[in-house]
Amino acid sequence: MIDLFAYGTLLRGQKQGAMLKRFEHVSATTSGRLYRLPAGYPALLPGPEGRVQGEIIRGVDPRIAILIDHYKGVDEGLYGRVKLDVVGGLRRDCARAWGRCAPASR
Repeated sequence: MIDLFAYGTLLRGQKQGAMLKRFEHVSATTSGRLYRLPAGYPALLPGPEGRVQGEIIRGVDPRIAILIDHYKGVDEGLYGRVKLDVVGGLRRDCARAWGRCAPASR
């Protein structure tokens, strides 16, 4: 199982968040900035400047992450799955997110 970091359409209450509603969600932050793609979707640019608010989604089956890869257009180069350091509650964790930089290993 893996942990995911959501900051846009995969958040609770958002359009695609329903596919992850059965998992534990914890408010969290990571370093970086958000910007809007020309199509209007948010994109995460990880880095030392800025903070991005989102959620850690804990214990997700890796097969679901592969489905999200397809939704996010990973094969088309729209997003890449990246490994992030995130802080949720009192815990510092490593989670996967979909951002606009080189993809992390799956």
